[in-house]
Amino acid sequence: MENGDRSKLLWTLGKVARRAASPECALSAAREKQDLDTRRGDQGEAALAAGLVADILADRGQLDEALRIRREKELPVYETLGDVHSRAITLGRIADVLTSRGQLDEALRIRREEEIPVYEALGDVRSRAVTLGQIADALASRGQLDEALRICREEELPVFEALGDVRSRAVTLGRIADILADRGQLDEALRIHREEELPVFEALGDIRSRAITLGRIADILVDRGQLDEALRIRREDQLPIYEALGDVLSRAVTLGKIADILADRGQLGEALRIYRGEEIPVYKALGDIRSHAVTLGSIADVLASCGELDEAIRIY
Repeated sequence: MENGDRSKLLWTLGKVARRAASPECALSAAREKQDLDTRRGDQGEAALAAGLVADILADRGQLDEALRIRREKELPVYETLGDVHSRAITLGRIADVLTSRGQLDEALRIRREEEIPVYEALGDVRSRAVTLGQIADALASRGQLDEALRICREEELPVFEALGDVRSRAVTLGRIADILADRGQLDEALRIHREEELPVFEALGDIRSRAITLGRIADILVDRGQLDEALRIRREDQLPIYEALGDVLSRAVTLGKIADILADRGQLGEALRIYRGEEIPVYKALGDIRSHAVTLGSIADVLASCGELDEAIRIY
């Protein structure tokens, strides 16, 4: 087999393995492709492979390494090649990582100043709509719910409906449901997640998006006081998916939400064990100082409930 054909085969293998929740296989194929393309002097294909490596690492919560690859192995290549479209996509993925780390201002700047103008200049209506949705996410995180909802309904959803892009339409509807939930419209948010979003991901075999949607359903059930069903979803439907994907960060976040429910039900010892033994070590290993701090706050809350006020105050 010629090297070019092998490179294409490795690319396909890596993409399929990632979708099929085989992260080690996906990572191996992506790295082999990157090495092969580097040896044969194809910078563009090597950068593409590096991007897939970064995607897989980000899936597993290794955000610092994913960010380093984007900035050092991917972005400079596209700038050298003058590939403005691939550069914009890579900047968007950098913004994804920054968003995960809570750096919303810089992520928002990248989306507005470095991505959107490129897609508009190229007439890439789909990428523009995707980026507008990510801007809406950032605005919602900052409490600008009305503007976020307007973007989703008026500028994002019509594009995907016109394109017949059922997956992106489902993602956008889920984004709308999240905003409605933040506004207290829980029944409509739950209906959208269950009836318009979840069936699409199940039909497409998109298990990661299914897990994320199940988590949002569980969040709403907690808000409505349906703790038993929320706990069942977390344990039986969501957690096994992240374990299969090797996504240690999402697993830790889900375990933390399980611990939150247990704490609300008075199972303080088990909640404390999860926070200390299953969450904190992951955030330390990943260098996720924000999530680490949030979890320490949850530990302090439990200690305060147990009457250990001095230690709770020290942690705060």
